[in-house]
Amino acid sequence: MKTYHVLQATLTLATCTLSALAISTSANASTVVTFDDLTGDNLLVPDGYGGIRWDNNWIYYGFEQFPYTPESIPNRIYGNYDKWNGPSSIPFYFASPVIFDGGYIAGYDFFLPASFSLYNGGTLQATSASLTPSSTPTFLSSGYTGLVDEVRVNWYNGSTVLDNVTYHTAAVPEPACLIGLLGLGAFGITSKFNRKQKQQVDC
Repeated sequence: MKTYHVLQATLTLATCTLSALAISTSANASTVVTFDDLTGDNLLVPDGYGGIRWDNNWIYYGFEQFPYTPESIPNRIYGNYDKWNGPSSIPFYFASPVIFDGGYIAGYDFFLPASFSLYNGGTLQATSASLTPSSTPTFLSSGYTGLVDEVRVNWYNGSTVLDNVTYHTAAVPEPACLIGLLGLGAFGITSKFNRKQKQQVDC
């Protein structure tokens, strides 16, 4: 009987581990915010677009303009001139924490390099490497795999654009697996208690 329970618990753990890996693969699929389905030019990115709160900080446009090359045609974004100009640290926000992968940067190379500052709950978690913009859109990775709810883009507003903002959510194990793992833990504790009782009786 004990062998059967041990076998059952081991199978439960193995099943949960495999399920967690499968969940992790599907839940970690990246979201790429391209801005390309927005219509018009030089308009505010609407709050909630792409699962992000833009807070009237960002404007999109789609006409050709060197060296502000989009990674995907036609649209890219820049900071709202009414709020930001020159050296700026321009934020956007997530409703719940995500893992921010990065985005494509293009623009002039003779102002400030671009970087990301990553926050969670108002506390700085990490700052990315710096990237010198060029007319070729280049992916700037956040370099951070922890959760964040705010990203600030550090650059010289008016000389740089951002495109294809990429992020993904952290995988959450299914409740059934959590119950299985808790059951395995309870089984281990019970077994230990039973052994202890048997030792006391033998004495």
